[in-house]
Amino acid sequence: MGKYRLRRWNDTPRIFCVVFLITRLNAFAQPSSNENATRMHEVTGVAVNTESWETRELPNLRIRFKLPPGYKQKQWAVVVGFPPIVATFQIGHVNQIDFAVENAEDASPESAKVTPQKDYIDYKEWSQLIGGHKGIVQTFQGGVIIDGEGNRLPYCVEAVPAIDAKHLLRVSATLGNQERQQEVLATLKTIEFR
Repeated sequence: MGKYRLRRWNDTPRIFCVVFLITRLNAFAQPSSNENATRMHEVTGVAVNTESWETRELPNLRIRFKLPPGYKQKQWAVVVGFPPIVATFQIGHVNQIDFAVENAEDASPESAKVTPQKDYIDYKEWSQLIGGHKGIVQTFQGGVIIDGEGNRLPYCVEAVPAIDAKHLLRVSATLGNQERQQEVLATLKTIEFR
């Protein structure tokens, strides 16, 4: 018992300092990627109920997912390639979600993620299973788009899961508000690969 006893009162501040540092470092610890794979990430803040959402299927991309009511698939005037490997869904003029398959030598979500810019606000990034495939999800507000009143738009979601060794699915969303951003994060949880 004697070896754990404080020898001098001068040791007390050092002990408090060490305990304080340990507790502060725990506050900055990142959650494990397994934890994020099984539940919605903390960035969402609220649970989103997707039961009443519309199930969409994109046979050319070999995926199925759910979207909130009101999203319409945009038909492009010019289609490159057959079948097209891009699909866009819109609601209003500000909210758009793009799905695209990308060919890659090494289909690594880490190397395909968006590079954060200095003007991004509230940038967050984490690993997540998307349709059972390893992926990276990024959320932020910003970019160079500013509306007439000087407000910075849009809210963005970028998600990139690896489909296989040579292909990535890129989900890119530009949205008018944080609620729509939460909905896209919930949509990622509903993706199924076929």
